[in-house]
Amino acid sequence: MTATAKAISVKDTAFGQDMIEVLAERQLEKVSFRELDISRSILTLKEYLVKKLSHGNWRVDPGLCQPELRYLYPIYFDSVRVMLAECVAEFFQTGRIYMAVLDPYRMEYVEHEIRLLILRPEDVSSLLRTLKKVQDPSHGLIARWKNQTDRERWTEHMRVLYQTISQLQ
Repeated sequence: MTATAKAISVKDTAFGQDMIEVLAERQLEKVSFRELDISRSILTLKEYLVKKLSHGNWRVDPGLCQPELRYLYPIYFDSVRVMLAECVAEFFQTGRIYMAVLDPYRMEYVEHEIRLLILRPEDVSSLLRTLKKVQDPSHGLIARWKNQTDRERWTEHMRVLYQTISQLQ
């Protein structure tokens, strides 16, 4: 990997942007984007993903949803935790978390800086477990990268995040 290669970031993907918008709507707008509470964010996004993946508004036999939940939920939820780990690392490196959230009325992105992070010891442990898990070559987040160079960039990004967050223990 070259020093100029851009890290692969969940926060910068379409999925990451969707999750940021869920956080904005359900949590951040209520506190005027002043703070990000990691424990609350994990719960907020978990509730959202469970509802989304279990077809909450569809009249479907619950048994039909189980294979999808069993496969997709762990990958999506690991992605959410990686995104939150990226936010934690960004905060401790820059003193802020930058987020751009779509304003549906103006149809343009509005920039926000979060300057307070609420991070508990159990959050740190949870994020570190996930960061270690997603470095396993058989994990779905690595398997999605078909190009070996991209897999190496992903693994390096996870290693750097792990190092950064492990300093908080």
